[in-house]
Order: sequence, then C-alpha cells, then structure tokens
Amino acid sequence: MMSVASCQMKILSAAKSFIKHPRALAFLAVFFIPTPAAADALDEAVSQDVFLLNLSAALASHDIDVTTNLNARDVVRQRIRNVRLGRFPDLPLDRLADSAEIANWEAAFGESELGGLAVIADAEAIDASAEEYLPRWLESTSDKRLFVTFYKDDLVAAEKLRDVAEAAGFATAFYFGSGNTREVGELYATAAQRLAIDSRDARRYRTEVTELAYLGERVRRRSNSLFSEDGNRGDGSLARREPSVFLKETLGDEFNQSTIREIIVPGGVAFGETASLAFPVAELQFYRGALILIEEGGDAHELPEIDLANLKALFDFVNRSRAIGSDAIVDIDAQGRVRISSALRDTEAGYKIMHADTQPFEFVPNLPVTKSVIIDTAVEWQRGEMGKTLQFEVDYEVRFLSADNMRIAQTRAALAYIYDSSSKASEYSDSWGRYAARLDDNLNYSGLAESMREVAAYAGWAALFRRLQEDEVSFLRGRYDFMKIDKLGEKTPMRY
Repeated sequence: MMSVASCQMKILSAAKSFIKHPRALAFLAVFFIPTPAAADALDEAVSQDVFLLNLSAALASHDIDVTTNLNARDVVRQRIRNVRLGRFPDLPLDRLADSAEIANWEAAFGESELGGLAVIADAEAIDASAEEYLPRWLESTSDKRLFVTFYKDDLVAAEKLRDVAEAAGFATAFYFGSGNTREVGELYATAAQRLAIDSRDARRYRTEVTELAYLGERVRRRSNSLFSEDGNRGDGSLARREPSVFLKETLGDEFNQSTIREIIVPGGVAFGETASLAFPVAELQFYRGALILIEEGGDAHELPEIDLANLKALFDFVNRSRAIGSDAIVDIDAQGRVRISSALRDTEAGYKIMHADTQPFEFVPNLPVTKSVIIDTAVEWQRGEMGKTLQFEVDYEVRFLSADNMRIAQTRAALAYIYDSSSKASEYSDSWGRYAARLDDNLNYSGLAESMREVAAYAGWAALFRRLQEDEVSFLRGRYDFMKIDKLGEKTPMRY
C-alpha cells in the first residue's frame, strides 16, 4: 500500500504543474486522499478545486475515487477498482459545449444511455426549487456551475454523488431515464465545468458524447492534452480538408512587406479582424430569434437583422478560427478544387463566400498575378443613429498577388472598399500596389463592390464575435436555442 508521504509527494508534484495553467481547474492526476495528512499536503492552487475537495472524503466511504485528470497516463494505466469522479484536461473552465456535443448528449440521454447531474456549488442556492434552478444556475459564476455526465450502468454511483453533494450544501438537479430533455440540455450547454464518472463499463460504451468518449484516453506524451497542436487525434482528415492555416496579417500591407512564402498562401477569403466597439459589453443574449448586447450599464442593444443560419455559421467559424489559429475561410486552387472551413461547409454563407472568391478576376483581368485574396482590414461597431439597433462599417481589400524572386508573396495591386451596414452598400475608396497604375481605366469598381457586398457584411459579424470572445463576454441566456440553430444550407461542391 502506498504510504501517506508518497501520496503527499505526488499531490505536491501535480499542484506545481497546475499553477502553470490557471484557466484549467485541473490538469495532472491528483487523487485526493481522505485523510487529514494528505489534505494538509495540498497547496493553495489545488485547494481551489472546492467541489472535489469538499466531496473527496465522503465519496471515498462510498468507494468512489476522485481525480483532477481522468486522462493522466498513470491514471489510465491503473486497473479500475472503484468508479472515479474526475475532470478532463481538454475540458477546462468555460469550455462550453458546441452544437454537435449538445446534440450527441441529448440523443444519448433520450435513449437512456446516460444521465447528468447539475451542481450549483453555492450554499445560497440549496433551497432553489425546480422552477428556480435554471435561473439560479445561469446567475452563478463559472466556478459554481458543474455538470457531471455518467453512463447508465453507473447510476448507483451517480445517485451517491448527488446525495454527497447535497449533504455538502450544494444545489443539485438529477436527470436520468425520463425528464425534460430541453431542461437538462440547457444545463449541459451552459455548464462551465464538465466532469464525468469513469468506470470499466463507461469505457466500453462506444459513443460520440465527449465526456464518455474521452474516458480511458491518455494525454499525449510531453503534453497535457489528448490532441496534437493541430487539434487532431490520429485522424488528419479534417485538417487535410481545411484551407491552409493562414493569418492574414502575414501578407503585410501597403507599408509592410509580406513575410510568408507564396507557395503556402491559400488565397481565397480570410477574415481575422477583431471589431472595435463604442461601449463595453457585459453580456450577449439570444432572445426571440435575435442577438442582443447588454452594456455594462444595463442598456440593451439590438443587432442588425441577418439570417440566423448564416449567423450561426459565422459564430462557428470564429470558434474554429481561434482554435486552429487561422483566418482562412475558402481557397479554390488552379484545378477548381474547393477547400473551405469546416464551420462553413454546406452552409449558405459558405457558398456565397466561395462564389465571391471567383469574382475578382472577372472584374480585374489581365494582371500578371497568380492569386487573389479578399481580407478585412478594420471593423467598427457603433450605436445607430435611430433607435437602439447597432450598425457597423467594414474596411476590406481585394488583393492580387504573385511571388517575388525569393518566393515571398507580394501584393501587386489592392483595391480598398468600405461597407456600411445601414445602407448595405460598399464603396470603392482607394487602390495601392506596384501594379495599381495598370488597372483598367474602365474597371467596374462598383460591380466588384456589389459582388463582395454580402461577404463584407459577414466580415463585420465575424469581427464582432471575435471581440466578444476575446473580451470573454458572457453568453448564457438563450445560448441553448442559439446553439440548436440549423445552419446547413447550400451544399459546398468539391470543385467550382
């Protein structure tokens, strides 16, 4: 049997590693030993895991172990004697479920394959009735909204966990077998912390539900994640179908040369601006089919009208873009093969952006260049002149590129435009580049602007979502309904 001193050393080692990752509540495997000596060995960083610390001793009496990393190599290698309650390194604090995860979880719940336990780790919420639970949940801070997924064969352990959590002064909501799918789905969709019960039976269950699919998986060597840096675990098919990773600022501008090799420039369309906002935002809500921004002072602002499927597609693109560090949306190569962001594949917005990518050479022929790129350069959101509906402007450029003798991509000509959301029109503003003087005097600037009008509007929305995500603006109220929006539309062809 392992000595208490040995346990203390392992706990301290894990705690030191934990400090390097303040956003994640738990990264390295730490079994909490239900003895005073072991508890004294925990440093301040680990002791911030209030939920697990408060329950570890009581759960041990029910033969339930507790760990802060179910994917740690040592944990996965160990033979499971008791069921385990734990966290995942790839589900850190505020890693909210995406649309596919919500759909997969609800489908399995509907088949009675799994259940969920929601926990508000706040003594003040203990008396919340069933009707009051969701509002109290949404009002709770991230460190107090926990959701535990369990496999059907671990129902007894889940019930014991519920009883222990309630005895510790936490408010719970338990779901299994029957119940309101929407209600539990909304809790799952807005859970700031996602845990699971690990067991031999749960590991054998074949599912796409994230929390159960991760069970039994080891973190990668010299990594604290199941995934490689490109976000894939063994299967590179998604990465191969994505446009090349590309940040548009590497193309330079009128005053700064490009720094990337021409051979890896994806061309096409790339959005990467972060919008400027005229006021600080405290919250984003989705209500009655529309997004609403709430100022820190409490004022509510409606956003311009846009098709909800397109809105959801752009929201997903920003999530994907930030995850893989790429602004690229679409690229059509010399053979007409289409590569498009997975977030925009088979959507109306994606199809329109793809079509816009074919237009620059229709309006600007006979330039000795090899590629065109459409990029946003600035986005500004501000209060509208009338009422509370916001409006925005997008500065964007249509660039024409070729490589210099060092194989570095250079912008030979660029046409700058400004899109205004209130008039829904684009206007030509300027041109620059070595070949700008070669532009046809009869060039149809307004025609090119019209072909880019909807794409420019999409750039404005994408930039707004980047701003809200970078500022970590809360988006809980209405999130469930927003994430359930069906974005599928026009099918993306393999070739254009």
